[in-house]
Amino acid sequence: MKRRVVQHGPSTLIISLPSNWIKQNNVNRGDELDIKENNKTLAITASNHVSNKSLTQNISGLEPALVKTFLARIYQKGYDKAYLVHNNINLLKKIQDKTLELIGYEIIEQNNKYCLIQSISSHIELDFDNSLRKAFVLAKQMLDTAIKAYKDNDPDALAGLSIMDLEVNRLCYFCLRQINKEQYIGTEQAQQSHILYSLIESLEHLGDNMVHLGKSLIESKKNPELIKLMQLLFEQFKLVYSYFYESTAEKANETYRIFVEIGRMVSDVSIARLSGNDLMAAYKIRAASNELYHFTISKLDFHAKAYA
Repeated sequence: MKRRVVQHGPSTLIISLPSNWIKQNNVNRGDELDIKENNKTLAITASNHVSNKSLTQNISGLEPALVKTFLARIYQKGYDKAYLVHNNINLLKKIQDKTLELIGYEIIEQNNKYCLIQSISSHIELDFDNSLRKAFVLAKQMLDTAIKAYKDNDPDALAGLSIMDLEVNRLCYFCLRQINKEQYIGTEQAQQSHILYSLIESLEHLGDNMVHLGKSLIESKKNPELIKLMQLLFEQFKLVYSYFYESTAEKANETYRIFVEIGRMVSDVSIARLSGNDLMAAYKIRAASNELYHFTISKLDFHAKAYA
């Protein structure tokens, strides 16, 4: 779609708004529109438009773990109201627990047969960019905590990684919801929102990996091979975090080098020196490294302009 720029007065240029967009967003004469500038991009949002996606679903036949995943998905997809039939008090408990991870969601009505979940605000007072940065920082802290706790033989700190992961989940879910509700228009990364969405999911999975790693490390004796692997993973994480916000070929090459080195080490030690929980921990480190590598390859095009 293209619009011709029209001169209006001595110093004002105007364009017309698409009629379909006006109707869909109920825009009328005199309404205010939100406008955000981002280099050559000008994003226009109908500030008076409120989405009210809702669904009714019988979840009584789902496994409890799938109920939690279902809730996360409808939240991320931007649903504002969900009427859920469960017929199971145990499923209701799972719903209550998961709702705590979903920023803005509240259980409005509940009993032993159904519950009604609703978004309490159409404009949650959180900033997308700061929330994503905080999720990065928390995931980094999880890895740092895992390394220190393993060195200090601190099983309580390793078990506590699951608490930190809940906040990583909350922030990542919130960012995914903002993308799906088209309430985020910002930095260069957002120009390819499908890639950004995938990377945020990888960040959430990384937190899960840290929790599983912690569980394996609790049952593991202090092993210098695992410490070295985790320290390499920590270096990869720091590079990927920097690369995400300022992509360069040098950072891409270094993250790739660490990724290959971790893979080589895991292959070597899995055959020679590790077994049981130690071996499981090594595989969790490799899985986390794979998630971080996804960040590298998904953003290779963002530094290409430097060579144009």
